[in-house]
Amino acid sequence: MVTHAQLRRAQDAGARDAGNARVRRILAAARSLFLNLGYGETSMDAIARRAAVSKATLYSHFDGKDALFAALIMAECRHLSDQIGRRALDEPDIRDALLRVAHDFNNLLCTGDGLTMYRIVVAEAPRFPELGRVFYDSGPTIMIDRIAGILRRAAEHGLLTVRDPRIAAVQFISLVRGESHLTSVLGMKKASKNPAAYIEASVDLFLAGYRAGKTRK
Repeated sequence: MVTHAQLRRAQDAGARDAGNARVRRILAAARSLFLNLGYGETSMDAIARRAAVSKATLYSHFDGKDALFAALIMAECRHLSDQIGRRALDEPDIRDALLRVAHDFNNLLCTGDGLTMYRIVVAEAPRFPELGRVFYDSGPTIMIDRIAGILRRAAEHGLLTVRDPRIAAVQFISLVRGESHLTSVLGMKKASKNPAAYIEASVDLFLAGYRAGKTRK
């Protein structure tokens, strides 16, 4: 089981060696194998072969498969959270900004590699809970804070009445993902035949609840 100390070392190594070509190859190889084979079927031997490095080199950067997977999750979460909401920061219209965030969230976390990585994390988190903390701190926390910042600025400009931007950001994410995220995780068909219409309705409902001038107790 990976320890907090191992995760910290993996995080430090990832940040320190971000420009190291071998580390980039290792992370790319690990990403490909984890996504295609899953965590359990991926070995350090296979990662070393795919990355064209020796096992000694591999272990000089990462203590083991757990630590390497955690480092990859941190890198993936930073990449995804950077994409979600980044473009919305400069969007002057609050409705357009929230629509962009909602579509980015659903496109990145309910489809493709983002969804696959999420499934792997959910499957492995009971085995080593620290991974769940890494995922939450590296992904959802950053996303929530970014949305909270958008809502805070909207309140400062008198567009919304938001008493606690972070609570409002969590409510926003919960609302816009609807059934789509759960059905995607379960491999079911989409819950809505028109997800864009659902997202628009959800954003409008959220804005109606937080419109400027509404009394908050």
